Amino acid sequence: MNTPFTGISSASGIFNAADLQTKEFPPIQWTVPDVLPEGLTILAGKPKVGKFWLALDIAFAVAGGGAVLGRECDPGAVLYLALEDNERRLQRRLKLLEPCETWPAELEFKTNAQRLDQGEIKHLEDWIKTRDNPRLIIVDTLALVRPCGRANDSVHTSDYAALRGLHRLASDTGIAVLVIHHLRKIESDDPLDAVSGSTGLTGAADTTLVLNNRQADGGCILYGRGRDLEEFETGLDFDTEACRWNDVGDPIEAFASETRAAILDAVHAGCQTPAKVRDHTGLDHELVKKTMQRMEGSELKKTGRGIYAASHDPLSPVSPCPRSDANGDKGTEGTLPRKANGPDPDALDPEAWR
Repeated sequence: MNTPFTGISSASGIFNAADLQTKEFPPIQWTVPDVLPEGLTILAGKPKVGKFWLALDIAFAVAGGGAVLGRECDPGAVLYLALEDNERRLQRRLKLLEPCETWPAELEFKTNAQRLDQGEIKHLEDWIKTRDNPRLIIVDTLALVRPCGRANDSVHTSDYAALRGLHRLASDTGIAVLVIHHLRKIESDDPLDAVSGSTGLTGAADTTLVLNNRQADGGCILYGRGRDLEEFETGLDFDTEACRWNDVGDPIEAFASETRAAILDAVHAGCQTPAKVRDHTGLDHELVKKTMQRMEGSELKKTGRGIYAASHDPLSPVSPCPRSDANGDKGTEGTLPRKANGPDPDALDPEAWR
Protein backbone atom coordinates (compact mmCIF):
# COMPACT_ATOMS: atom_id res chain seq x y z
CA MET A 1 0.00 0.00 0.00
CA ASN A 2 1.34 3.39 -0.99
CA THR A 3 1.70 5.98 1.74
CA PRO A 4 1.24 9.75 1.29
CA PHE A 5 4.32 11.79 0.63
CA THR A 6 5.65 13.41 3.76
CA GLY A 7 8.45 15.72 4.68
CA ILE A 8 8.54 17.63 1.38
CA SER A 9 9.75 21.12 2.06
CA SER A 10 8.06 24.13 0.45
CA ALA A 11 11.42 25.08 -1.00
CA SER A 12 11.13 22.17 -3.42
CA GLY A 13 8.33 23.94 -5.27
CA ILE A 14 6.22 20.78 -5.45
CA PHE A 15 2.46 20.96 -4.87
CA ASN A 16 -0.33 18.47 -5.47
CA ALA A 17 -3.49 18.60 -7.57
CA ALA A 18 -5.80 18.24 -4.54
CA ASP A 19 -4.41 21.41 -2.95
CA LEU A 20 -4.48 23.21 -6.28
CA GLN A 21 -8.15 22.33 -6.76
CA THR A 22 -9.22 24.29 -3.68
CA LYS A 23 -6.83 27.20 -4.04
CA GLU A 24 -8.37 30.55 -4.97
CA PHE A 25 -6.68 33.08 -7.22
CA PRO A 26 -7.58 36.68 -7.99
CA PRO A 27 -8.97 37.29 -11.49
CA ILE A 28 -6.64 38.24 -14.33
CA GLN A 29 -5.83 41.94 -14.12
CA TRP A 30 -6.29 43.70 -17.46
CA THR A 31 -4.21 46.78 -18.21
CA VAL A 32 -6.13 47.24 -21.47
CA PRO A 33 -9.28 45.06 -21.44
CA ASP A 34 -9.07 42.08 -23.82
CA VAL A 35 -5.79 43.36 -25.28
CA LEU A 36 -3.09 43.71 -22.62
CA PRO A 37 -3.29 41.44 -19.56
CA GLU A 38 -0.90 41.25 -16.63
CA GLY A 39 2.37 39.46 -17.28
CA LEU A 40 5.01 39.90 -19.97
CA THR A 41 3.84 41.04 -23.40
CA ILE A 42 5.79 41.62 -26.62
CA LEU A 43 4.49 44.29 -29.00
CA ALA A 44 6.22 43.74 -32.33
CA GLY A 45 6.01 45.68 -35.56
CA LYS A 46 8.12 46.96 -38.41
CA PRO A 47 10.09 50.21 -38.00
CA LYS A 48 7.97 53.38 -38.17
CA VAL A 49 4.72 51.41 -38.27
CA GLY A 50 3.37 53.23 -35.20
CA LYS A 51 4.35 51.04 -32.23
CA PHE A 52 5.51 54.07 -30.25
CA TRP A 53 2.20 55.92 -30.67
CA LEU A 54 0.22 52.85 -29.59
CA ALA A 55 2.46 52.27 -26.56
CA LEU A 56 2.39 55.94 -25.58
CA ASP A 57 -1.39 56.07 -25.90
CA ILE A 58 -1.68 52.98 -23.67
CA ALA A 59 0.67 54.56 -21.11
CA PHE A 60 -1.27 57.83 -21.09
CA ALA A 61 -4.66 56.07 -20.81
CA VAL A 62 -3.54 53.89 -17.88
CA ALA A 63 -1.80 56.72 -15.99
CA GLY A 64 -4.76 59.04 -16.48
CA GLY A 65 -7.54 56.48 -16.15
CA GLY A 66 -8.67 57.09 -19.72
CA ALA A 67 -9.41 55.00 -22.79
CA VAL A 68 -7.29 53.50 -25.54
CA LEU A 69 -8.59 51.64 -28.62
CA GLY A 70 -12.07 52.33 -27.29
CA ARG A 71 -11.40 50.49 -24.02
CA GLU A 72 -11.54 52.10 -20.59
CA CYS A 73 -8.46 51.47 -18.43
CA ASP A 74 -8.20 51.33 -14.65
CA PRO A 75 -5.76 54.01 -13.43
CA GLY A 76 -2.33 53.28 -12.03
CA ALA A 77 1.32 54.24 -12.15
CA VAL A 78 3.22 53.73 -15.41
CA LEU A 79 6.94 53.70 -16.10
CA TYR A 80 7.93 54.17 -19.74
CA LEU A 81 11.54 53.33 -20.66
CA ALA A 82 11.75 55.51 -23.80
CA LEU A 83 15.30 54.49 -24.59
CA GLU A 84 15.30 55.73 -28.21
CA ASP A 85 14.11 59.22 -27.24
CA ASN A 86 15.09 62.28 -25.23
CA GLU A 87 13.07 64.73 -23.13
CA ARG A 88 12.57 67.22 -25.95
CA ARG A 89 11.22 64.62 -28.36
CA LEU A 90 8.97 63.14 -25.70
CA GLN A 91 7.54 66.56 -24.89
CA ARG A 92 6.85 67.24 -28.56
CA ARG A 93 5.09 63.92 -29.03
CA LEU A 94 3.03 64.29 -25.88
CA LYS A 95 1.89 67.71 -27.07
CA LEU A 96 0.62 66.06 -30.25
CA LEU A 97 -1.13 63.33 -28.29
CA GLU A 98 -2.58 65.54 -25.54
CA PRO A 99 -2.35 69.25 -26.46
CA CYS A 100 -4.92 70.45 -23.93
CA GLU A 101 -5.22 68.16 -20.90
CA THR A 102 -2.87 68.26 -17.92
CA TRP A 103 -0.38 65.41 -18.17
CA PRO A 104 -0.59 62.88 -15.31
CA ALA A 105 2.21 62.70 -12.76
CA GLU A 106 1.56 58.94 -12.60
CA LEU A 107 3.19 58.62 -16.03
CA GLU A 108 6.95 58.54 -15.54
CA PHE A 109 9.72 58.27 -18.13
CA LYS A 110 13.27 57.05 -18.25
CA THR A 111 15.49 57.64 -21.30
CA ASN A 112 18.52 55.60 -20.24
CA ALA A 113 18.85 52.22 -18.62
CA GLN A 114 21.33 49.49 -17.85
CA ARG A 115 21.19 46.02 -19.36
CA LEU A 116 18.64 43.79 -17.66
CA ASP A 117 21.36 41.54 -16.30
CA GLN A 118 23.48 44.47 -15.12
CA GLY A 119 21.14 46.09 -12.61
CA GLU A 120 18.06 47.32 -14.49
CA ILE A 121 15.79 44.59 -13.12
CA LYS A 122 16.66 45.79 -9.60
CA HIS A 123 15.77 49.37 -10.59
CA LEU A 124 12.40 48.23 -11.90
CA GLU A 125 11.74 46.26 -8.72
CA ASP A 126 12.50 49.35 -6.65
CA TRP A 127 10.12 51.44 -8.76
CA ILE A 128 7.32 48.92 -8.24
CA LYS A 129 7.89 48.84 -4.46
CA THR A 130 7.82 52.62 -4.10
CA ARG A 131 4.62 53.32 -6.08
CA ASP A 132 1.15 53.11 -4.57
CA ASN A 133 -0.52 51.41 -7.54
CA PRO A 134 2.01 50.22 -10.14
CA ARG A 135 0.22 48.94 -13.24
CA LEU A 136 2.50 49.01 -16.24
CA ILE A 137 6.14 49.11 -17.34
CA ILE A 138 6.96 49.71 -21.01
CA VAL A 139 10.41 48.86 -22.39
CA ASP A 140 11.08 50.59 -25.71
CA THR A 141 13.01 48.77 -27.12
CA LEU A 142 14.23 45.32 -26.09
CA ALA A 143 17.51 45.65 -28.01
CA LEU A 144 18.72 48.45 -25.75
CA VAL A 145 18.39 46.53 -22.47
CA ARG A 146 18.81 42.97 -23.70
CA PRO A 147 21.46 40.92 -21.88
CA CYS A 148 24.54 40.28 -24.00
CA GLY A 149 24.28 36.52 -23.56
CA ARG A 150 27.01 33.92 -23.68
CA ALA A 151 28.96 33.02 -26.79
CA ASN A 152 28.18 29.30 -26.52
CA ASP A 153 24.40 29.76 -26.09
CA SER A 154 22.08 28.82 -28.94
CA VAL A 155 19.91 31.57 -30.44
CA HIS A 156 16.81 30.06 -28.81
CA THR A 157 18.51 29.87 -25.39
CA SER A 158 19.80 33.42 -25.69
CA ASP A 159 16.38 34.77 -26.72
CA TYR A 160 14.59 32.96 -23.91
CA ALA A 161 17.13 34.15 -21.35
CA ALA A 162 16.79 37.74 -22.59
CA LEU A 163 13.21 37.94 -21.28
CA ARG A 164 13.51 35.66 -18.26
CA GLY A 165 14.15 38.50 -15.80
CA LEU A 166 11.25 40.61 -17.03
CA HIS A 167 8.96 37.57 -17.04
CA ARG A 168 9.80 36.79 -13.43
CA LEU A 169 9.30 40.44 -12.47
CA ALA A 170 5.85 40.56 -14.08
CA SER A 171 4.81 37.20 -12.60
CA ASP A 172 5.96 38.01 -9.07
CA THR A 173 4.34 41.45 -8.94
CA GLY A 174 1.19 40.90 -11.03
CA ILE A 175 1.77 43.98 -13.18
CA ALA A 176 2.00 44.23 -16.97
CA VAL A 177 5.37 44.59 -18.68
CA LEU A 178 5.14 45.60 -22.35
CA VAL A 179 8.30 45.11 -24.43
CA ILE A 180 8.59 46.81 -27.84
CA HIS A 181 10.32 44.72 -30.48
CA HIS A 182 10.63 44.39 -34.26
CA LEU A 183 9.42 42.06 -37.00
CA ARG A 184 11.50 40.18 -39.51
CA LYS A 185 11.80 41.56 -43.03
CA ILE A 186 10.58 38.23 -44.40
CA GLU A 187 6.80 37.70 -44.27
CA SER A 188 5.35 34.68 -42.49
CA ASP A 189 2.06 32.81 -42.55
CA ASP A 190 1.93 32.80 -38.72
CA PRO A 191 2.10 36.32 -37.22
CA LEU A 192 4.18 35.06 -34.27
CA ASP A 193 6.78 33.60 -36.62
CA ALA A 194 7.27 37.12 -38.02
CA VAL A 195 8.65 38.38 -34.69
CA SER A 196 12.37 39.05 -35.06
CA GLY A 197 14.54 36.42 -33.40
CA SER A 198 13.77 32.81 -32.52
CA THR A 199 10.70 31.29 -30.92
CA GLY A 200 12.54 31.71 -27.62
CA LEU A 201 11.22 35.29 -27.40
CA THR A 202 7.56 34.51 -28.06
CA GLY A 203 7.88 31.38 -25.91
CA ALA A 204 9.12 33.39 -22.94
CA ALA A 205 6.37 36.01 -23.24
CA ASP A 206 2.89 35.46 -21.83
CA THR A 207 1.33 37.45 -24.65
CA THR A 208 2.44 38.54 -28.11
CA LEU A 209 0.90 41.44 -30.02
CA VAL A 210 1.83 42.01 -33.67
CA LEU A 211 1.14 45.34 -35.37
CA ASN A 212 1.26 44.78 -39.12
CA ASN A 213 0.76 47.55 -41.65
CA ARG A 214 -1.38 47.17 -44.76
CA GLN A 215 1.16 48.63 -47.14
CA ALA A 216 -1.13 48.89 -50.13
CA ASP A 217 -4.03 50.81 -48.60
CA GLY A 218 -2.96 52.17 -45.22
CA GLY A 219 -4.19 51.16 -41.80
CA CYS A 220 -2.86 48.32 -39.66
CA ILE A 221 -3.93 45.01 -38.23
CA LEU A 222 -3.32 44.22 -34.56
CA TYR A 223 -3.05 40.50 -33.88
CA GLY A 224 -2.89 39.06 -30.37
CA ARG A 225 -2.27 35.62 -28.86
CA GLY A 226 -1.35 34.63 -25.32
CA ARG A 227 -1.71 32.32 -22.36
CA ASP A 228 -4.41 34.48 -20.74
CA LEU A 229 -5.58 36.21 -23.91
CA GLU A 230 -8.16 34.91 -26.33
CA GLU A 231 -6.70 35.09 -29.83
CA PHE A 232 -7.92 38.17 -31.68
CA GLU A 233 -7.35 40.23 -34.80
CA THR A 234 -8.64 43.76 -35.27
CA GLY A 235 -8.18 46.58 -37.73
CA LEU A 236 -6.60 49.86 -36.66
CA ASP A 237 -6.76 53.22 -38.39
CA PHE A 238 -4.35 56.02 -37.47
CA ASP A 239 -5.79 59.47 -36.83
CA THR A 240 -3.00 61.79 -38.01
CA GLU A 241 -4.50 64.81 -36.24
CA ALA A 242 -4.91 63.13 -32.84
CA CYS A 243 -1.85 60.86 -33.29
CA ARG A 244 -3.89 57.91 -32.07
CA TRP A 245 -4.85 54.49 -33.34
CA ASN A 246 -8.58 53.81 -33.57
CA ASP A 247 -10.00 50.30 -33.42
CA VAL A 248 -12.19 49.78 -36.51
CA GLY A 249 -13.11 46.17 -35.74
CA ASP A 250 -13.00 43.16 -38.04
CA PRO A 251 -10.25 43.99 -40.55
CA ILE A 252 -11.96 42.08 -43.34
CA GLU A 253 -15.08 44.18 -42.92
CA ALA A 254 -13.25 47.43 -42.17
CA PHE A 255 -10.93 47.24 -45.17
CA ALA A 256 -13.24 45.18 -47.39
CA SER A 257 -13.54 47.28 -50.55
CA GLU A 258 -9.86 48.27 -50.81
CA THR A 259 -8.64 44.78 -49.94
CA ARG A 260 -10.95 43.01 -52.37
CA ALA A 261 -10.00 45.37 -55.18
CA ALA A 262 -6.29 44.85 -54.51
CA ILE A 263 -6.74 41.07 -54.40
CA LEU A 264 -8.66 41.02 -57.69
CA ASP A 265 -5.97 43.12 -59.36
CA ALA A 266 -3.33 40.69 -58.10
CA VAL A 267 -5.30 37.63 -59.28
CA HIS A 268 -5.75 39.21 -62.71
CA ALA A 269 -1.98 39.79 -62.75
CA GLY A 270 -1.43 36.03 -62.31
CA CYS A 271 -1.19 35.68 -58.52
CA GLN A 272 -3.15 32.54 -57.69
CA THR A 273 -2.31 31.89 -54.03
CA PRO A 274 -2.66 34.02 -50.88
CA ALA A 275 1.14 34.12 -50.49
CA LYS A 276 1.63 35.47 -54.03
CA VAL A 277 -1.18 37.98 -53.56
CA ARG A 278 0.43 39.10 -50.30
CA ASP A 279 3.79 39.60 -52.00
CA HIS A 280 2.16 41.46 -54.90
CA THR A 281 0.02 43.79 -52.80
CA GLY A 282 1.98 44.15 -49.56
CA LEU A 283 -1.18 43.35 -47.59
CA ASP A 284 -1.19 41.38 -44.35
CA HIS A 285 -1.11 37.64 -45.06
CA GLU A 286 -3.94 36.65 -42.71
CA LEU A 287 -6.14 39.41 -44.12
CA VAL A 288 -5.45 38.23 -47.68
CA LYS A 289 -6.10 34.57 -46.85
CA LYS A 290 -9.38 35.18 -45.01
CA THR A 291 -10.63 37.70 -47.56
CA MET A 292 -9.93 35.33 -50.46
CA GLN A 293 -11.85 32.61 -48.63
CA ARG A 294 -14.81 34.97 -48.27
CA MET A 295 -14.57 35.99 -51.92
CA GLU A 296 -14.83 32.37 -53.09
CA GLY A 297 -18.06 31.83 -54.96
CA SER A 298 -18.51 35.50 -55.82
CA GLU A 299 -15.42 37.27 -57.13
CA LEU A 300 -13.13 34.22 -56.95
CA LYS A 301 -13.34 30.53 -57.74
CA LYS A 302 -11.12 27.78 -56.36
CA THR A 303 -9.18 25.80 -58.96
CA GLY A 304 -7.12 23.72 -56.54
CA ARG A 305 -6.00 23.53 -52.94
CA GLY A 306 -5.18 27.11 -51.97
CA ILE A 307 -5.30 28.19 -55.63
CA TYR A 308 -7.74 30.79 -56.88
CA ALA A 309 -8.84 32.38 -60.13
CA ALA A 310 -11.22 35.20 -60.93
CA SER A 311 -14.81 34.07 -61.31
CA HIS A 312 -15.11 36.28 -64.39
CA ASP A 313 -12.17 36.25 -66.77
CA PRO A 314 -11.25 39.86 -67.66
CA LEU A 315 -10.89 38.75 -71.30
CA SER A 316 -14.39 37.29 -71.36
CA PRO A 317 -17.15 38.93 -73.49
CA VAL A 318 -19.34 38.99 -70.37
CA SER A 319 -16.99 41.31 -68.52
CA PRO A 320 -19.08 44.17 -67.08
CA CYS A 321 -16.68 47.01 -67.89
CA PRO A 322 -17.67 48.76 -71.18
CA ARG A 323 -15.15 50.55 -73.34
CA SER A 324 -14.81 51.96 -76.81
CA ASP A 325 -12.28 50.51 -79.23
CA ALA A 326 -10.36 52.46 -81.86
CA ASN A 327 -13.31 52.22 -84.27
CA GLY A 328 -15.79 53.60 -81.76
CA ASP A 329 -17.36 50.22 -81.10
CA LYS A 330 -18.91 49.90 -77.63
CA GLY A 331 -17.66 46.48 -76.57
CA THR A 332 -16.67 45.15 -73.15
CA GLU A 333 -13.41 45.41 -71.30
CA GLY A 334 -10.93 42.87 -72.67
CA THR A 335 -12.96 41.81 -75.73
CA LEU A 336 -11.28 41.82 -79.11
CA PRO A 337 -12.16 44.81 -81.35
CA ARG A 338 -14.46 44.14 -84.30
CA LYS A 339 -13.74 44.75 -87.95
CA ALA A 340 -15.15 47.98 -89.31
CA ASN A 341 -16.48 46.24 -92.44
CA GLY A 342 -16.91 42.65 -93.53
CA PRO A 343 -19.39 39.82 -93.57
CA ASP A 344 -18.49 38.58 -90.09
CA PRO A 345 -18.46 41.37 -87.48
CA ASP A 346 -17.23 38.96 -84.78
CA ALA A 347 -14.22 37.69 -86.72
CA LEU A 348 -10.77 38.65 -85.43
CA ASP A 349 -9.08 41.51 -87.25
CA PRO A 350 -5.32 41.03 -86.54
CA GLU A 351 -4.50 44.56 -87.64
CA ALA A 352 -7.08 46.08 -85.31
CA TRP A 353 -5.91 43.85 -82.43
CA ARG A 354 -2.33 44.95 -82.88
